[in-house]
Amino acid sequence: MQTITQTAYPALAAELQSMNRIGILVSGGCDSEVLLRAAADVLGSANTVAFTAVTPFVAEYYTEIVKNSTRELNIKLIQVILDPLQIARIQANTAMRCYHCKKAIYTTIKAEALKKNITILADGTNLDDSHQHRPGMKAAEELKILHPFKTAGMTKADVRVLGGLLRMSDPQRPADSCLATRIPEGTPITAELISLIAGIEQPLRPQVNARLRARTSNGCVTLEYSTTDKELVEACRKKLQAITESAGFSILFLET
Repeated sequence: MQTITQTAYPALAAELQSMNRIGILVSGGCDSEVLLRAAADVLGSANTVAFTAVTPFVAEYYTEIVKNSTRELNIKLIQVILDPLQIARIQANTAMRCYHCKKAIYTTIKAEALKKNITILADGTNLDDSHQHRPGMKAAEELKILHPFKTAGMTKADVRVLGGLLRMSDPQRPADSCLATRIPEGTPITAELISLIAGIEQPLRPQVNARLRARTSNGCVTLEYSTTDKELVEACRKKLQAITESAGFSILFLET
């Protein structure tokens, strides 16, 4: 009997089937969760292991998503704790910040995976990601992280369709990025800035339907949100103002 992945996306299923046992790098985002579900569908939960980095740059909301999805799928979750702010090249927030951060994360996870005799690691990179500037991709290449969606020729739209077929509760989850991307390049990243950004986004994150970003610059936080989430943001306006003012910042609400 064929699995759902074999029926809907045979090229992806064949790619996964050739691996026998696999470690999936999960972030709480849609793409990595779909890959996790596809691997479990093809290889079984016992041959699929989830690895995630727990860092100040990842919102708690996504850490909980990872815990819930692996629990639902009965997949072993290995959490690697890492503080990127202890690495000067990341804290400095240069154009290569993402490369240095991903290199540190992948190196740490790969070492942990080898302790478990897992030699194959893969992430949710898809074909559309090839057209974006992502310095972290260079780190993935150097650490030999595989991209099954990309190899199978799958776009982000394909990934979301597969997520629905694999009974993912929210395959249309808005795309997101780490909290460090909210801080302008060249501005040193501090624990205080990351905490402020997380504190502003956290009350909204579980409910928003579209893109949400709390960006910092020159003592001001600009909250970018979609018109579809206007009522939600307005309901939290006073709370968000209080959070920013207590940190010595002003806040600008930018509807897009």
